Amino acid sequence: MNRVTQKLLFSFFFLLVGLSFGIQISQLIENLLFAEAGIYGNEALIELFNYFSLGIVGFVMAIVTGGGVIFLARKKQQEIGFGEHGELYYEVFKETLSAQFLVCENGTFYAVSQGMCARLKMPEAELIEASLKGLVDESSFEKFQKWQDAGEEFEQLELHLSAHRGGLEHFIVSLNHTHLNGVFLGQLIDNYERTQTQKQHELLAITLSSVGDGVICTDIDGNISFMNPVAEAVLALLEREVVGKPFHEVMPLIHEESKEPIDDPMQSAMTQMQTVSLTQLACFRNHLGLEFAIEISCSPVFLSSEHIAGAVLVFQDVTESRLLRKKMAHLAHHDALSGLPNRLLLQDRLIQACKRAKRHKHQFAVIFLDLNKFKLINDTYGHDFGDELLKQVAKKLTSTIRACDTVSRIGGDEFVLLIDAMEDRRNVRHVIDKIFAAASGEYDVKTASVNISFSAGIALYPNDGDNADTLMKCADSAMYRAKKVGHSNYQFYCTMLDKEAEYCLEREKELVNALARSEFLPYFQPIVNAKTHEIEKLEVLARWQHGNDIVAAEQFIETAEEAGIGIQLSMQVFEQAIVAFADLVTRKPNLQLCMNLSVRHLLDGSFPEQIIDLLEKHQLSPCQFELEIAERPLLENADELSERLVLLSKFGFKLSIDDFGLGQTNPALLKELHFDSIKIDPSFVSEIYGTEQQDDLALVMINIAKSLGVNCIAEGVESELQATTLAAHGCNQLQGHFFTTPLALDEMEHLLRTD
Repeated sequence: MNRVTQKLLFSFFFLLVGLSFGIQISQLIENLLFAEAGIYGNEALIELFNYFSLGIVGFVMAIVTGGGVIFLARKKQQEIGFGEHGELYYEVFKETLSAQFLVCENGTFYAVSQGMCARLKMPEAELIEASLKGLVDESSFEKFQKWQDAGEEFEQLELHLSAHRGGLEHFIVSLNHTHLNGVFLGQLIDNYERTQTQKQHELLAITLSSVGDGVICTDIDGNISFMNPVAEAVLALLEREVVGKPFHEVMPLIHEESKEPIDDPMQSAMTQMQTVSLTQLACFRNHLGLEFAIEISCSPVFLSSEHIAGAVLVFQDVTESRLLRKKMAHLAHHDALSGLPNRLLLQDRLIQACKRAKRHKHQFAVIFLDLNKFKLINDTYGHDFGDELLKQVAKKLTSTIRACDTVSRIGGDEFVLLIDAMEDRRNVRHVIDKIFAAASGEYDVKTASVNISFSAGIALYPNDGDNADTLMKCADSAMYRAKKVGHSNYQFYCTMLDKEAEYCLEREKELVNALARSEFLPYFQPIVNAKTHEIEKLEVLARWQHGNDIVAAEQFIETAEEAGIGIQLSMQVFEQAIVAFADLVTRKPNLQLCMNLSVRHLLDGSFPEQIIDLLEKHQLSPCQFELEIAERPLLENADELSERLVLLSKFGFKLSIDDFGLGQTNPALLKELHFDSIKIDPSFVSEIYGTEQQDDLALVMINIAKSLGVNCIAEGVESELQATTLAAHGCNQLQGHFFTTPLALDEMEHLLRTD
């Protein structure tokens, strides 16, 4: 029955009630009026009065009675919460799909929803008839009755369904007070689903508390609502101390380098409705003054596709990793030993210098600087000593130049200086003279003192090159020229250096091809007895059969060493010389063969074995051979060579020091190395002119040989005067063009037959 029908029935009922009351009242009035007046005889008048009074009184009584009932009904509706629009609210409540109901104090249902009926699989009338008492178990209903008196406002009550409600064992009834007296809102709840939801919430809370990143949540106004332990540790504040406070006040973010404030990422994420990330140079300083480098990701929290409930911020403490990255970046661009810019950073600065110079139309200089004799110092005193020396040199170089200039170490003992904004070559000379004066000289390293000098090559922008690579190449070429010219010297680049370099490259290529074609052959120069002039030794000298020309070793041996084929070239010559010597020694059994060795020969671990194999193959003895080592490289590498020389001596080889007098000879070292001969350099022999004063140096060397008890050989004898003078002062053997020039094998065979 709908509400309109109910209203019509109520109206008709109230009309009948009113008419009934009207008849009774009309009869009462009739009796009072007409009885007292004594006018009952007028029937028509009485009937008219009855109809008139019945209508008036019935209508009034119907209105009064109906209005009173309606008033009381509306008042009751307002008392239970439906108010003026109670009918609408009632219908809406009944149609809801959630399992809800309204229950009165006595347990009767005032209203139940469709969702409640569907969940319990009971029609509305049956459910209302069962009431709360029939829905829950006995103990729960008793609990409900006690709860009405003892329960506090809005305190929730949970009741269990009765046992006969099969299939609903996981469900409970939840009751809440309402603002209306004697009316309670009930809801059927899936307890299992609620338990799972609670577990998920607990798991989520544990997860957020366990992650290694800091997590902070804010509400829609940017006030903090949650903070996990990691965030508490970084902020040095507890969650309860910051909940409700604005995020930007609790965790103000700043730029690591500029220290400028960074916009609140929480507000940015909520405004833009998308994730906001801060990964570069963001940091935070907590209230204790501790600064943390952090990386941040902040996302809005959506209730629906368009409604935001707040934001969540996740941050990582990257203080250590950022410091490590900075350190790695520094190491990638700086020399680990000296802390100076390395080749990579120098290249970048050179590129920038070229751009500035082109824009402002000025010059700048690139200076390639190399320490002289550093390898000798390193080998003599050790690598730790050498490293400390390089550090001191780096400090002096840095203190000598301007702050806008650059000192770079690109490896070993090589430094490159970038001198920016120079006016002309005179300024560069002034700078390089200043550098030489400040950085050259004695250095006290640990317990020793060493003297340092430099060789330098200079290239100018834009005259010598307009890019970094060209300038470096030109400065390097100029530095090598400075080394050849002499120590403690500097050279400006010129185009002639490029021509020399091109010539060297072409020469190297020719030598490599000549080695492959076996174009190198031995020549022999006799070494004679100083008194009898009898041939006692033959020195092997390398020659290059270059077409129809015979090229002397002095013109190609250094280039061959730089090309890395020095050892192979020498072995090619030695093999041919040993084969020839095996035949020559049959004619002159006491003959000895002298072979020149480089430091590379001696440092090559396979060289002694190769020589011994050759000698055994041709049935020759090591005592028939004398190995010559130049004095200067010998002294520079004495520590490394001493064991190798002792080994060769044990095999039976004779050892000789070539070019004696050109190095800073240490007689004690020579005695320790057990040399058999010394060869006086031709430059000293050429100074013999027959006067005592000019003979001093040669005589001193002869006396050194006598004091050491070794054989003395004079090279470069060009005249009879030189030969007789040397012999008269005790020189044992002579060698030079005065006796014969170096000869090919056939010429040497002929000479030995006539000797």
